[in-house]
Amino acid sequence: MALEVSCHYTESSFAQSESSVTFLISKVKYEFNQAWFMDESSQDQRLPHHRNPKQFVSLDQLAELGVLYWRLNPENYENDEELQKIREARGYSYMDLLDLCPEKVTNYEEKLKNFYTEHIHADEEIRYCLEGSGYFDVRDESDQWIRIWIKAGDLIVLPAGIYHRFTLDTSNYVKLMRLFVGEPVWTAYNRPQEDHPARKEYIKGLTGQAGVPDPREEVIQAWYMDDSDEDQRLPHHKDPKEFVSLDQLSELGVLSWRLDADNYETDEELKKIREDRGYSYMDFCEVCPEKLPNYEEKIKNFFEEHLHTDEEIRYCVAGSGYFDVRDHNEKWIRIWVKKGGMIVLPAGCYHRFTLDTDNYIKAMRLFVGDPVWTPFNRPHDHLPARKGYVQNFLQKEAGDSPINAAA
Repeated sequence: MALEVSCHYTESSFAQSESSVTFLISKVKYEFNQAWFMDESSQDQRLPHHRNPKQFVSLDQLAELGVLYWRLNPENYENDEELQKIREARGYSYMDLLDLCPEKVTNYEEKLKNFYTEHIHADEEIRYCLEGSGYFDVRDESDQWIRIWIKAGDLIVLPAGIYHRFTLDTSNYVKLMRLFVGEPVWTAYNRPQEDHPARKEYIKGLTGQAGVPDPREEVIQAWYMDDSDEDQRLPHHKDPKEFVSLDQLSELGVLSWRLDADNYETDEELKKIREDRGYSYMDFCEVCPEKLPNYEEKIKNFFEEHLHTDEEIRYCVAGSGYFDVRDHNEKWIRIWVKKGGMIVLPAGCYHRFTLDTDNYIKAMRLFVGDPVWTPFNRPHDHLPARKGYVQNFLQKEAGDSPINAAA
């Protein structure tokens, strides 16, 4: 739902957490009876609208639709470690609070009808109920409405591309926390939106075409960038957002892994990667205003488009940052690497680096033999490394099978 009301903004710290649906459901220790199939009555949208007889929907059924659920402690949300873990694990860096009730929302009845218009978003919709209650309605695989009643302590995530709507119940009051990855975008796309990329991706997942989720996608995400000249540390999504898969990155020669950043010293998988690829050299680099003199100037230098004559290998053990690479058509792709993500940019690939708005990353740097960090700013198309990259990745015949670069 797109809520245009005055909000209170806060920040909070984060910590690592699991996030699988199985984990979420196992945390719920009481009988869940807060979701049900709706009747077709045209009565007040704030009524429960149960069928007769009532037909409840389980957490497992909601999970199959991509709807995630947590039960948290709303009395202590500012210091709730479980909430902090969820935020870090899922990248929810933005947070605000809002109250919805007749006393605080101008033209309340009209606004409530607007919220109730069926729509999708290009991003997840994350809502944590701190006080009061309300209904989120979602469509199932057969296009039937399921009503989800959220009360104080309930946090739900509606996946990008799912048709849904919102209304308060007859209590006419709810206080919600809104969470978002990066800068919030509340744009609602009213039904029909079958050609929207987010809707298509949602349908693929719903019908099983998307396959088993790739664990790398929790720590490495990529998208095409807009042409804005705003702060380089912003996400710079297109509108609508246009994501890039890890398979598409592999076709550009970009390798990726998800590793255990908390145990990198003893991680057998990291050890095997280093042995297989000959990464004999290793050091660490911390980039943040407190540890890097002339920080703003330095990150502008990192953001100059350049290439190296060797691979660039970076393993994020804390924080996060963006690596930008060019695709076959010279368009910028932004790769967001978070804690646990490791990527390899091939020799000769034009790229650049910047931190995100958190302004902190600790990265492990790997190299074959003695390290050479020399950047060659564009243009350097005459270098053998560039010619080799173009031949191997940018000029492949249409009938060639892509290089298997995914680890």
